[in-house]
Amino acid sequence: MQARIVIVDDRSTNLRVYAQYVAMMGPEYSATCFHSAVEALKWLETEHADLLIVDYRMPEMDGAAFISKFRARTVGAHIPAIIITARQDRECRISALDAGATDFLQSPVSHIEFRDRAILLLGQYQKQQELKQSLATNNRPSSEEDEEGSEPSGKSMLEQIIDTTPILINATDRNGKFLFLNSYQAALFGRDPEELVGQSISEILPPDLVEREKRRNNVILETGISIPNYEEKFFSEDIELTFHCNKSPLLNKDNQTIGILTTGLDITARKFAEEHRTHLALHDMLTGLPNRTLLSDKMRVAIDNCNTTGKGAALLLLDLDRFKVINDTRGHQAGDMLLRQVAERLSNALDSNGFAARIGGDEFAIVLQNLDSQEEVVASCSKLLAQIGEPYSVGGVEQLIGASIGIALIPEDGSSSDELLRLADLAMYEAKSSGRNRFCFFSPRMNQIAQLNAGVESDLRDALHSDQLFLEYQPIVDIATGEYAGLEALLRWQHPVRGRLVPHDFIRVANDSGLIGNIGQWVVNRACAQIAEFEAQGITLPPVAVNVSPKQFQFSNMSADILEKVAKYNITRGKLSIEITEELLLDHNQEVHDQLETLRLGGIGISIDDFGTGYSSLQYLRDLPATRLKIDQTFIARIENSSADRAIISTIAHLAHALNMRVVAEGVENEAQYALLRASGCDEVQGFLLGRPLSVNELRELFRTDKAQADTGAQ
Repeated sequence: MQARIVIVDDRSTNLRVYAQYVAMMGPEYSATCFHSAVEALKWLETEHADLLIVDYRMPEMDGAAFISKFRARTVGAHIPAIIITARQDRECRISALDAGATDFLQSPVSHIEFRDRAILLLGQYQKQQELKQSLATNNRPSSEEDEEGSEPSGKSMLEQIIDTTPILINATDRNGKFLFLNSYQAALFGRDPEELVGQSISEILPPDLVEREKRRNNVILETGISIPNYEEKFFSEDIELTFHCNKSPLLNKDNQTIGILTTGLDITARKFAEEHRTHLALHDMLTGLPNRTLLSDKMRVAIDNCNTTGKGAALLLLDLDRFKVINDTRGHQAGDMLLRQVAERLSNALDSNGFAARIGGDEFAIVLQNLDSQEEVVASCSKLLAQIGEPYSVGGVEQLIGASIGIALIPEDGSSSDELLRLADLAMYEAKSSGRNRFCFFSPRMNQIAQLNAGVESDLRDALHSDQLFLEYQPIVDIATGEYAGLEALLRWQHPVRGRLVPHDFIRVANDSGLIGNIGQWVVNRACAQIAEFEAQGITLPPVAVNVSPKQFQFSNMSADILEKVAKYNITRGKLSIEITEELLLDHNQEVHDQLETLRLGGIGISIDDFGTGYSSLQYLRDLPATRLKIDQTFIARIENSSADRAIISTIAHLAHALNMRVVAEGVENEAQYALLRASGCDEVQGFLLGRPLSVNELRELFRTDKAQADTGAQ
């Protein structure tokens, strides 16, 4: 007889896939499919199912409502039901469990997972049905009892009740031999009760269960006290069933304990649902890894183990590098596929002394235990980075990704889970700022920096509203003419205690705290206001460039805000430009491109700053509407002594000219560098040789003098 699997899903594609999965399970299984939940319920009023597989999201009713309506019928009380859902919120799953769902599958469902879950639940259900059938067969009335007018005796009625009750009941003597088994218990072993009476539990039960039964029985024989409310698992033909059991002494007429009475209620389905609830509370639904709650529990165990054994442990906080790019360019489904693969690799890379958890987004935590040396941590981190760095197949497309790892040692760095997580987080940020795809151990210096940064964030918020920020301007000179080709606006902060600060002192805090958006708006507004002020004074400045952080592009109105400021101050077209970094090129997406194109069309120049130090793509360089390419000063500093750097600069210059960009060299400090850059094809230079950053007043004097000289020359 075939096991009938009823599948309910409003999407035809899913029905075809799941029906094919059932066909692949073998001829002993059949699939009955429904597009409509209402039609499925109507069909189930008269037809039988051995397993339900139901999609959660359906137009007529969701999967939880379907299961609830089905369970309300007597016939549907015990049939297992699997909910298939793409949702990852716990509320959805708990509502389905409350409605009577037995199990879950995460969409998209693999054939192997579908098969394994279905066969497990069908096996349990069919075993329960066999037990019920056995009861019905073994307890039919005898011919004498069938005779009209005959009534069973009290004893025979009691025996019939005991045998027809779907509860295992047995009595054993003091030596563990069966004195009695009801039909339900005997059916578990595929035997008749009469065959088992007189046999020892050691002959019938598996060895591990025999030992547990003997211990419990001995307690009752020695104390005469019952053992209520414990759970025990029984295997019947390789199907695992769970029972809620009670044991009590079996007494003779003199109140002496002559044996043990055991009863058990089948709670397999309920236990399955409870285990799901527990799993949902302690595990990440996307990857199946422990979540932050379970991580805290496991860390407390690891800390206690360190105190007990004297061995060390380590907490690793792992964050994927540039994961956002994948989500933005390929969609969240691709991102989820990648996260599941990363989770699998982490689990496979760890032995019994380590475990991994997902604590949010693209962030994972790993605990290593029973360590004898720090070198073991180094080896594990190197292995993890190598594993994560291997190519992934995401939707048939090869994908590469790296990771940054921060390490806190136990107990050296801390002895509480919250503190260790904080310290590992500091180390992880250090790894990211040091270049990504590496690991970094926590040091007390990081804590000091974090405390300092916390103060900086608070002070920076005040600075935005108390006129502590100001701009300086560094000239950019045209190599061919020697004239000023532009100015770079440089942000400065006059801190009331720490004095004059440059962006290096606070820009990371600004980015991490989200203040960079407000600061960026302030810089653009102030630069436009000062350009307009100079124009009103009859002083014409060359084009002014302002730096824009990649994080500012997270604000969809950034381009509109810049153009609004340009219009507000009536800035001449071409007088304002922005400088972006190579980091933005790597995070490049359509939204970024659209914003840059909007700025270009609005007359805003675009320069790529610090070129050569990041991870830029030539394709992105080609596609972006940039007008200038600024070579990072690290190349300029080595140009006199390094032929390789001279070759790189020359190559960059030729590339930029081919893309109709002008080339600017930063950090020029002497005449030798200037001459070599000119020979290499650079168009413009910037650095202390050409001029240091100037205050607004110094800038005014410089260009007022230049204007006066130009006027004099014209006369």
